[in-house]
Amino acid sequence: NMDEASPNANTISVFKDGVRICQPQAIPEKLLGKTLFPAVTYKNVTFQVNFGPIPLKELPFKCHMLASAATADVELAEVAKPSDGKYEVVFPVGLPEQGYFDWVDAFLEKHPDYVELSDRQILDWASKS
Repeated sequence: NMDEASPNANTISVFKDGVRICQPQAIPEKLLGKTLFPAVTYKNVTFQVNFGPIPLKELPFKCHMLASAATADVELAEVAKPSDGKYEVVFPVGLPEQGYFDWVDAFLEKHPDYVELSDRQILDWASKS
């Protein structure tokens, strides 16, 4: 909520089926005015996220969904497309304590355009968020 006149200014809320399920949470001061990226962490649940263009259930207030946001209100990132139009995924396979992550680290040094998706990377991201 970016409306300074609102009692919930600079907060984030979570809704389920159009009903607020928790009190508005204040956005940390160091994040005010910065681009925020939606992120969801879950375990043993089914989770649905709706970015629009319209809410799945009517909300108790009016707001724009992400899909219908004005260009000035979002930060667009260009995705580099491969020159041949084909994307590549690498699935390294290894045994615990046998140098698996040493290989991954060396590979990522040589190929900085790849992104690691692993338990250790998710823990690293979580500790930084």
